[in-house]
Amino acid sequence: MHGREKPTTCSPRTLAKIDRALASGNERERWQAAIALGAFAQSSPELIWPLILKHGSRRHTDARTAIATCVLEHLLEYNFAEFFPQVAEAARSNRWFRETFRGCWRFGQSKLPNNFRQWKRLERELDKLDRTA
Repeated sequence: MHGREKPTTCSPRTLAKIDRALASGNERERWQAAIALGAFAQSSPELIWPLILKHGSRRHTDARTAIATCVLEHLLEYNFAEFFPQVAEAARSNRWFRETFRGCWRFGQSKLPNNFRQWKRLERELDKLDRTA
């Protein structure tokens, strides 16, 4: 991803380009890629989930922060019921993804009362996991 380039379709080629940019050592390129991926959170959640999981599980703090704030929180904003179980499982099983989840704010569907309760329950569960690790 270079400059202000914005992909218009969530094609395999576009996703491969975003994937490479998310792994870049260049901070600006990483964040632009995360922003580009986040643009598909509402329209193509199932296509972007593998990249959220991959880059949200990395040790690299900046990459996780970009995924949390530009992509994952928006995936949950629009597709909470469909993806929260997968997010929860990833957070339970991977400490780095746990940190990615913790970097998210709640928007849209995440703020609905039942979803909010699920979110808070998961946060408490993850806190317990961290204390016993």
